[in-house]
Amino acid sequence: MERLSKNFIWLTAANIVSSAFGAVLFIYLARVLGPGPFGYLSYALTIAFFLVNFVDMGLSTYGIREIAKNRSRASDYASEIVSFRFLAASFIFFLLVIATLLSTHSAILKAVIIASSLVLFTCALATEWAFQGIEKMAMVLISFAVTSFLQLAITYIFVKKPSDLVRAPVIYFAATLPVLITYLALLKFRVLLKVEDLKRIFSYLSSSLVIWSISIFAQVYNGLDIFILGLFRPIQEVGYFTIARRVTGAFIMFMIFLTNAVLPRLSYAFCNDAVLFRATTQKFLKLAALFTILVLLPSIFLCEKVVIFAVGSQYLPAVVPLNIMIVGLVFVLFNLPYSTGLIACGREKDVMIQTAASAGLSLLINFIIIPRYGIIGASVSFTIVEIFAFVWIFWIYEKKVHHASKNREEQK
Repeated sequence: MERLSKNFIWLTAANIVSSAFGAVLFIYLARVLGPGPFGYLSYALTIAFFLVNFVDMGLSTYGIREIAKNRSRASDYASEIVSFRFLAASFIFFLLVIATLLSTHSAILKAVIIASSLVLFTCALATEWAFQGIEKMAMVLISFAVTSFLQLAITYIFVKKPSDLVRAPVIYFAATLPVLITYLALLKFRVLLKVEDLKRIFSYLSSSLVIWSISIFAQVYNGLDIFILGLFRPIQEVGYFTIARRVTGAFIMFMIFLTNAVLPRLSYAFCNDAVLFRATTQKFLKLAALFTILVLLPSIFLCEKVVIFAVGSQYLPAVVPLNIMIVGLVFVLFNLPYSTGLIACGREKDVMIQTAASAGLSLLINFIIIPRYGIIGASVSFTIVEIFAFVWIFWIYEKKVHHASKNREEQK
């Protein structure tokens, strides 16, 4: 538990630092660009970050788990996974550029989409997950702090008005390169794309694709609402809803960082110590409850003041959907301890089925209510789907993990 506490502290610090710089960057861009151009940027980044899933394909989560089991192979896993992801990123980038140029989007939106797609290579080359696997969480803090600082500083220098829109995603990518290159060197990265290397990577994919499917479906019901808004509603609404999405996303990222700290320990505990497994899960749940009481619930009453202070009164339409989504966020926080426990004990398929069902429900509700109710409909959809997801995952966990873990403990 001492190691878990240290991991949590390091990842919390990483989250706080990167979130602080990220929040300032987000506020700065929202103010400088205005709702229209900011909506374009949000729309383009939504597409790019969705495609990131097809670069990673669950390999980073798989890598964390496998490195935690065999730390001596950290460099091998990093080299194999990064090599393959870079190849995938190059292919997807090429297809996206062709599709964007052939689309009917405006010239400015085409440029922003292509520039935003550089994030595919950031994902491909990222290796923080390898350091998480060997539980060197300080490296995650350094990476996030340096990268987020560079992104903010360079953006402040070169993005001063709406016409600088295309520069923003290019800077976002360029600022990641110093840390990416340094960490690859520390892990003794080498390109591994020979036939035997690809065979090993494809064997990893047989396990990671289930985790990847979870990520894909989660993106569908946690991100494509912005895409659907862009199809049916004015681009300004995309800008407003992005404010609400970014705030709720910051809360979710906090818990995801905690999830990454817990996953190696849960994976070890499930195989070796049933008591530790249950204790770690309970501690995770207590932290979720504490965060809800101390942070989420009070934030409902402060939303309007925070929005005005941060991005200005021009974004006030974001307040109501943000309040609605905070209710749904409570269920996200209590979902993560159970879904993480399921992944740790090798039940990724159960989580995948739940996320697939949630994604389907989200698409159905969004296509029905967003064209008519816009950002209010999108926020209501988010909350309904998160309640549905929590009930499902809790039922699966109690049925397939909790009782099994308890029985193993009693047998010992």
